[in-house]
Amino acid sequence: MFASLGHVVMKFFMLTWVYTSPHSWRGLPKPEAGPPVLADGPHVQKVMLCGSGIVVGYGVASHELALGGSLARSLAALTGQGIEVATVTGARLTTREAQAKIAVSDLADVKAVVLSFGVFEALTFTPARTWGRDLARLADFLLENSAPDVGVFILGCVPPKMSRFPASYQRRIQTMTERYNTEIERLVAHREQAHYVHFSPPIEDPEAIDGRQSYRAWADSMAPDIAEFILSDSVSE
Repeated sequence: MFASLGHVVMKFFMLTWVYTSPHSWRGLPKPEAGPPVLADGPHVQKVMLCGSGIVVGYGVASHELALGGSLARSLAALTGQGIEVATVTGARLTTREAQAKIAVSDLADVKAVVLSFGVFEALTFTPARTWGRDLARLADFLLENSAPDVGVFILGCVPPKMSRFPASYQRRIQTMTERYNTEIERLVAHREQAHYVHFSPPIEDPEAIDGRQSYRAWADSMAPDIAEFILSDSVSE
């Protein structure tokens, strides 16, 4: 009961901050929805990038410059293959909304799905078990409606620093983050085709996003696990 009440209060508070503070990410430019980004190469592999937070593309004008484009280029460089990345995102996209937004036809021929969720939920103290249960439902939906050899890669949850907030709030965010990542570990332990990407970039304030440079660094950090899967699957074929 107290956890739920705290979540309701913090959600109202954070929504107010997002819409009124000059330091929130809402004022940053972000890409409109668009076609998949393609990094040229042979044997094009399709990847779906889905989530909120860093997936949205705050600070740049197109998904070519955002995480989708950066990930496509990083994977192409590591695999020597063409990579097409389709981005499914929204400012506060939840796992439930993502499941409703993704059609089964969108998953045709997709080799890997990369999920990044939990930032706004951690900032608003959404109970970890609730968040983990909804994430598991999304993962199961993707696995059940994709090819048998698809890989679902879940990025570790990394909320922003929020240094303008009290230290007690920052410590609570850290606690929530650890609990969320424990939920990811539990999820992948019971699903052979699901993988936990231990994504842990430097934690910065929202306004510190350095446009394409940040996305390039983040993509390079998360790409090796996904590239290894793509290459191993290509060899097995």
